[in-house]
Order: sequence, then structure tokens, then C-alpha cells
Amino acid sequence: MSRPDASEYAAYAHIYVDRVPGDDVIGALAASHLPDLLAGAKDGWAGTFAYNPGKWTVKEVVGHLADTERVFGYRILSIARG
Repeated sequence: MSRPDASEYAAYAHIYVDRVPGDDVIGALAASHLPDLLAGAKDGWAGTFAYNPGKWTVKEVVGHLADTERVFGYRILSIARG
């Protein structure tokens, strides 16, 4: 998967897209430490750890990401089915 063109995502998202090194998005995800982080989350700390009081916990962030993926998946399915 190559880097998307700026016309393919909302203008506000460029700050996130620009943080991905190179053009290989899948490779960047595979090389990240996210799988290691999530593997250790089963110990219970993910539900309580936040970098500052009042900020989201690791569990809340991962839940938000999963919910977002569901929404975008449903949207593309709806578009594909007309």
C-alpha cells in the first residue's frame, strides 16, 4: 500500500499521514512496537495507565481505533453496495 495522495483524505489528517516514514504503510505498521505494547496489555495496566490525569488510557485509545475501523469499514461497504 503506497502513501495516499492529499486529495484522498481530510486536510486535518495530514499531520498523521506525514508522520509515517517512507511510502510503505503496511511495513511501517509491521515495524512499529504496537503489537508488543498490546501483547503486554493483558496484564491489566492498559485499563489504568494514562500519560497524564484525565487523558485516555491505553485501552480507551485502542478501543477508539477499533471503533473507527468499524465505522470506516461500514462506510466503504455501504458505498460499494450503492
